[in-house]
Amino acid sequence: MKKINIEKAKNITLIILKGIADVLDEGYELFSYEAYKRSVYYQEGDPRRHTEWYYRQLKSIEHRGYIKINQVNKSVELTNKGRIKLIENSPDQATDGKMRMVSYDIPEPLKSKRQQLCRSLRRIGFRQLQKSLWACPFVKADEVDLITKELGLEKYVAYLIVEKSDIDDYLKNLFRDVL
Repeated sequence: MKKINIEKAKNITLIILKGIADVLDEGYELFSYEAYKRSVYYQEGDPRRHTEWYYRQLKSIEHRGYIKINQVNKSVELTNKGRIKLIENSPDQATDGKMRMVSYDIPEPLKSKRQQLCRSLRRIGFRQLQKSLWACPFVKADEVDLITKELGLEKYVAYLIVEKSDIDDYLKNLFRDVL
């Protein structure tokens, strides 16, 4: 049995998701699955091998919920979960001098979703200030609403953009390694 390189699979997933996102960001509503297969077919090497490999990758990414392949109109859509994956893995460290803060009060029956939220916040660059208060200086953190919608936690989460606070020195110290 062939051993799977987890890091390589993660990179391939991100490359494919980024390619789909780039096409959609150019103003196209849908990404043509058939056009994608044709472009892969004409790459160097054995076209059947490449086509089958990319097809398996797309199916895997679809199975994990990052994309939705519409068999009727043969298109690919990036889901919120896919967009979140791209944001979490984005190297963008742009700041604007403001702090993004997330506060939540999520009931105990939704504990697993609360844990998912915390993992996603950490991956984006948020750091925990108190048990349910997180802060982040990065502009990409503005996409936190995608996470709360995906998890169905909108009514339990407050998102704030703060220009000035009485803990500015503490926040600067907390993020001194990235600011």
